[in-house]
Amino acid sequence: MSDHALLVRVSRLYYEAGETQERIASILRVTRPQVSKLLKEARSKGVVEIRIIEGDERAEPLAERLRARFGLREVHLAPTIEGDAAASRWRLGRLSADVLRSVVRDGQIIGIGSGSSVSATAEAMEPVAPQIDATVVPLGGGFWVSSADPEPFRRIADALGATPRALLAPGLLESPATREALWCDPGIRAVRDLWARLDVAVVGVGGPSWSEAIVGPVSLRELESGRAIGEVLMTPFDAEGRFVAPGFSARTIGFEASRLGQVPTAIAVAAGASKVAPLRATLGARLFNVLVTDVATAEAVLGPDEDAAA
Repeated sequence: MSDHALLVRVSRLYYEAGETQERIASILRVTRPQVSKLLKEARSKGVVEIRIIEGDERAEPLAERLRARFGLREVHLAPTIEGDAAASRWRLGRLSADVLRSVVRDGQIIGIGSGSSVSATAEAMEPVAPQIDATVVPLGGGFWVSSADPEPFRRIADALGATPRALLAPGLLESPATREALWCDPGIRAVRDLWARLDVAVVGVGGPSWSEAIVGPVSLRELESGRAIGEVLMTPFDAEGRFVAPGFSARTIGFEASRLGQVPTAIAVAAGASKVAPLRATLGARLFNVLVTDVATAEAVLGPDEDAAA
């Protein structure tokens, strides 16, 4: 017999995180038949209830209202899994990966941003067949330090069978002068030329996560005086979606967020309470034409006044 904690862990890995039985066996250092036995035991003891749910009835009306309010071409809503941020993030990433696979084509240039939702998208990407003869490029610097896992743009390129093009530069520099010197570097210029021809962009929308240790005291004061509530591609904005803190932005290397509205398919991927105000601002500024979020975030972005009007 197995203890309750083990049954819960196996069930979460399988049903919420989407791990295979083989992968779970490796994580727990047991055999695959033992994992299968544990899953059966979890069901028999009521640790797991399997129900078939046709979908959240709120999703389509919410999507339609978001499309109408913000002039969006597409809205895709994942279910919200209350009390389990990891499972919600996984569901959001899987939906975003599906959306990305549905829009990419041969010959395209695909730009990939950063952040937890974009990373979840990359993690959920599975190899496609046939492969896509496209070019995948990061939309900002910062992916220049070696790490254990490939960067999101590389993982997405691998899954598509596309060609990755790296941007060998930091995202945030010490001064505008340093940024201007690097901006004309031939390697960075080659990536900028690709940015000018973007067909698809997948971008996260961040809340206020800066600190004096990260941006320095001068930029922090500028961000605070500009009433920045979030950032997209390292570009801060206020509650009205206006870009602020130009001195800070002059220190960054990345695709100009103001040009997102010109990209044929600009996909915003974000969910959670901290993303509600930033999403509302960027959607109001018409930076994106495709939104991937979850039901709870969609409801919050529309707000009680919109709900009442509907």
